[in-house]
Amino acid sequence: MRRRTAVSALAVLAMATAPLVAQAATPSRSLAFGAKVLRDAGGEPNVAISPSGRIVLADGLSGGNDPAALYRSTDGGKTYTRLHPKLDNVGGGDWDMHFLNERTVIAVDLSLGAGIYVDVSRDAGTTWTQSTIAMDVYDRPWVGGHGENLYVVAKGFDAVPYVFLSNDLGATFGAPIPLYGTGALPAEAGGTSPTPTEALVTNQNAYVDNLTVDEHTGDVYVLYGIDSPQTYSQTKPLGTPSRLYVAHLEAGPAGTKQMVSHPVYLGGAGDAFYAGFNWMAVDQAGTLYVSGNGLHKGHQSAFLSYSKDKGKTWSPLIDVGTPKVASVYAAIAGGAKGTLSLVYLEGTKTDPNVAQNWYATMARITAADTAKPVVQRVRAVPQAIHTKDICLDGILCGLPGFGDNRDLLDYIDNAVGPDGTAWAVVPSDGPATGNGSTSVIVLRQSGGPSHGKGVAS
Repeated sequence: MRRRTAVSALAVLAMATAPLVAQAATPSRSLAFGAKVLRDAGGEPNVAISPSGRIVLADGLSGGNDPAALYRSTDGGKTYTRLHPKLDNVGGGDWDMHFLNERTVIAVDLSLGAGIYVDVSRDAGTTWTQSTIAMDVYDRPWVGGHGENLYVVAKGFDAVPYVFLSNDLGATFGAPIPLYGTGALPAEAGGTSPTPTEALVTNQNAYVDNLTVDEHTGDVYVLYGIDSPQTYSQTKPLGTPSRLYVAHLEAGPAGTKQMVSHPVYLGGAGDAFYAGFNWMAVDQAGTLYVSGNGLHKGHQSAFLSYSKDKGKTWSPLIDVGTPKVASVYAAIAGGAKGTLSLVYLEGTKTDPNVAQNWYATMARITAADTAKPVVQRVRAVPQAIHTKDICLDGILCGLPGFGDNRDLLDYIDNAVGPDGTAWAVVPSDGPATGNGSTSVIVLRQSGGPSHGKGVAS
């Protein structure tokens, strides 16, 4: 299971004192969502939609002897059947999965002590093959692919995140590519990633947040955060990952590959963007987006930035969460040019570390690739999905100021289907699912404007 050690803080390179806030929409058609409950499926759900939209895979981490509690729909989400993948090895969860085509699904499974299990299905989840990346890691692996190329990223026990590349859909992997630090060559490529000293000596608190592959170009992007020495204090002895970067896979010397990083947001007083809980997406026009999820300008929310030059430069962060209350674990998914689907857990108080009612909120963002994005929100499930605090700090939960409850664990997920329909999966242990053990709610858009053709998920 996931291990967390600290929170992160992000700050924009040049910003006015007043926070940038997205405009609220006044749509003629309201967003609406239907819901299916996957009973007792567990936290940290994942959803993937096939290119036709007919096949939907959804899961939570309560898998028992399976890597996840995996469910499949073959009728566009009307009905679901539990699958039991037969695999040689099952790790500790943190399963990430994606469709590469109508029948091929790729997934990765964290195993503390044995490396990363890479699982591939060529029949939409019925049967699976498995290979292993034999390098030990201690945090959630992410996976993406393009054609027969498969990419995995995770943080190793040496504190450096690595990218693993396979040209035969996971059968074999080449040498690991460091995200930054020793062995990385950012200066020669014009990048500005953390230096080896920062990566390995002064700035240890780094986390991989997300991996995204552009389905049209095959460009590979990794979102990650790292702290700065100024964030260390008696109350934060491990520091705060205050610098958010996106690394782009590019050609290196003598036919090699390297990750070239550029900053999205570089730390500021009072910022606390939580390590490992930020998100990334690309739209059909190739614009890249980051959702920085955390405390900024006094608001616990989702903050959106975009890049139109493959991650080299980034726009200032704009608040797209619900005003005046906490918005946590935001995930974004790309649709048509400048259009995103957004899902997050919306509280009734400003501080997530105290008990309160939490609701599943869905939003459609248009003009997301401009300085004035427009956000249309809806409470997708009328009843609360959680009634306690939400601790965002992993193994520090329970310490003073950090909250206690991780029943929902640390992630939610969303997607946009080929017909422009928005999807999401959220965990619930509250009144929405009858209180008690954690279930997964699958949300499917049933009304409102289209998001445009979705980017493959």
